[in-house]
Amino acid sequence: MPIGLLSNCAGVFVGGLIGTACGKYLTERMKEVLTMIFGVAAIANGIVSVIKVESMPPAILAVIVGTFLGELIQLEQRVKGGLHWILEKLPLSADHIDMDEYVTIVAIFCASGFGIYGVLMEGMSGESSILLSKAVMDLFTALIFAGTMGVAVSLAAVPQLVVFLLIFALSQLIVPLTTPELLNDFMGCGGILTIAAGLRVSKIRDIPIMNMLPALVFAMPFSSLWGMIF
Repeated sequence: MPIGLLSNCAGVFVGGLIGTACGKYLTERMKEVLTMIFGVAAIANGIVSVIKVESMPPAILAVIVGTFLGELIQLEQRVKGGLHWILEKLPLSADHIDMDEYVTIVAIFCASGFGIYGVLMEGMSGESSILLSKAVMDLFTALIFAGTMGVAVSLAAVPQLVVFLLIFALSQLIVPLTTPELLNDFMGCGGILTIAAGLRVSKIRDIPIMNMLPALVFAMPFSSLWGMIF
């Protein structure tokens, strides 16, 4: 039973519901400040992940190649359009939702290096402490954003559950092929993406975070190739 995985997704869902209920009591100023604070917290978490990197060149190369591929196929526009279509089909009003911000939130929940690493560890060894700690962070993250965007934030738990279950199912195939160095470089690559997400949430820089996500696919192969060459 993937306790950590399910707890993490439940944290997003419950946090979104609580934030929706409490959002009407928050002023616009408070919502704006809390969002910026979360952005700063995301940048800090990303820095912690980047510090763990074993070799920075393959992590950076993965980000460059992955972003190029994402831009080539216009991944963010496709995801944004898909999410907007889904929200319109539900009894929700998607008009008041900032889709750029919503896409960033979905990316943070579903594709953070910290989260994927936690799923891999739970799938391989049953260690759930990483995802349990992430569940607490995601609960408050969802709470903050739901104050602005409403119950749609809770729905981000659905793609998160799908992505995490897929990774969990593949973990017993993936982890035996990895080394601590490969995992550290993967975490470092994920940390770069988390920093980018924090900059976007804080409205410091409008970085196309979804277009960067293919970098996670290239992180371990590039790290392995780098280790064989150097």
